Amino acid sequence: MFKKRLTMQISKNVRRIALFLLSMVLSSSIIFAQEKTITGKVTGQGEGPLPGVNVTVQGTTVGAITDVNGAYSIKVPNQAAVLTFSSIGYATKQAAVGTQNVIDMVLTAETTALNEVVVTGYTTQRRRDLTGAVATVAPAELTAVPVANVSNQLQGRTAGVDVVGNGQPGSTSTVRIRGYGSFQDNDPLYIVDGVPTQDISSMNPNDVESLSVLKDAGAASIYGSRASNGVIIVTTKKGGKGTKVTYDMYYGTQDPGAGPKAIANTQQMADLQWLVYKNDGTNNDGIGVLNPLYGSSLNATPTLPSWAANTNWYKAITHNAPIMNHDVTFSGGGDKAKFFGGFGYFTQDGIVIYTHEDKFTARFNSDYTFLKDHVKIGENVTLAYRNNLGVSNLGEGSPISMGPYREQPIIPVTIPAGETITGLSHVYQPGDWGGTGIVNGLGNATNPVANLTRSKDNKYHDIRVIGNAFLDVKILDGLNFRSTMEAPGMTVGV
Repeated sequence: MFKKRLTMQISKNVRRIALFLLSMVLSSSIIFAQEKTITGKVTGQGEGPLPGVNVTVQGTTVGAITDVNGAYSIKVPNQAAVLTFSSIGYATKQAAVGTQNVIDMVLTAETTALNEVVVTGYTTQRRRDLTGAVATVAPAELTAVPVANVSNQLQGRTAGVDVVGNGQPGSTSTVRIRGYGSFQDNDPLYIVDGVPTQDISSMNPNDVESLSVLKDAGAASIYGSRASNGVIIVTTKKGGKGTKVTYDMYYGTQDPGAGPKAIANTQQMADLQWLVYKNDGTNNDGIGVLNPLYGSSLNATPTLPSWAANTNWYKAITHNAPIMNHDVTFSGGGDKAKFFGGFGYFTQDGIVIYTHEDKFTARFNSDYTFLKDHVKIGENVTLAYRNNLGVSNLGEGSPISMGPYREQPIIPVTIPAGETITGLSHVYQPGDWGGTGIVNGLGNATNPVANLTRSKDNKYHDIRVIGNAFLDVKILDGLNFRSTMEAPGMTVGV
């Protein structure tokens, strides 16, 4: 009886194993039946076979690349798969697999970027026709972030162009194209509406229509040796058909931040001096020394003088600084004449106290066509008035280095009320500027707040004019004679 039950149990197990193996075979057959290979050929519209086209299964990492004849072969998991065909310069296309085994695809050229007009010097060209290294900044990117000067509009917008600002109100940034070419002048040449100049700090960023950067040595064939450091071509806004009036403004605040943190305060400086005395054995003779600031070194702790302050010199010379800009433009014209005018006012306080810039700009351009569109005359004129006061942040005597890093925190900005101090050269009265002449041992730095306050009225004023007038005569289709009279930037100090 037991042998019969064992035989029946083995038979049941054998049947179960057989059914499992059969189901696996059938499942594999179904899977292999769904997966299939798709072949085909990719061509360009009016161009013939396209090599190097990416063919991928949408939503997966499965892909293939067309060969020199435009042919490809790719495995797809099932009939619901979708193939994606993509290549640089061509519009991406997709195709559903379905029951097809052969899928041919025709790609069309994507001409939007290739037909972009780029100003390269004496003329304009389509990007597809250029062979040199030229970068452009789109008009939408020019106004994406409010900036104080035109050179800052290039910051982070073009590869191979380094833009570094020094933070002074209204100052132009340092621009380097292709790095540093010499130990002397590495500034690029600026061309503003055909007028060469080395300084565009007086321009209103809102007047700029487009920026083109000529990076390679080919620019020297147009502008000569001046283009050895690269060329930045600035095209300003022009008038168009119909009348248009715009007003733009922005207001903001510049935060100087907390400043350096790893700087000792007054008490820490005193404790550090006492630690020095302990470590160098100053008190081993039982006499010690008399510190002009903290008393006898034999004392257990330093004693601070009654006039001692705990000055944060970074906060003393900085503040939250406002920045504001207003722009009004008007333009118009018709088939024969066009005009554009713009007025701007820009004001910025620096984060260092008493530094600022005020700038007033005016721009006007117009052109007129006559004699059946064979002759065109016009002009571009920019006028700017500036008054500013800035400080260097690199020199030894600059407020940034003189204050937080050289001036000791024990020195007060001004002598506190009720304190009269007999200094090294004179008697300090309440309200006088604090300084290193109070006692010995304070170094030789000067009070940066006092320096900035005394020079706050030392403003620099200048008036700058840049512009040109032109005559353009059309001789034949594609052949024009153009004569230009330029004012490449005249600056008058006031």
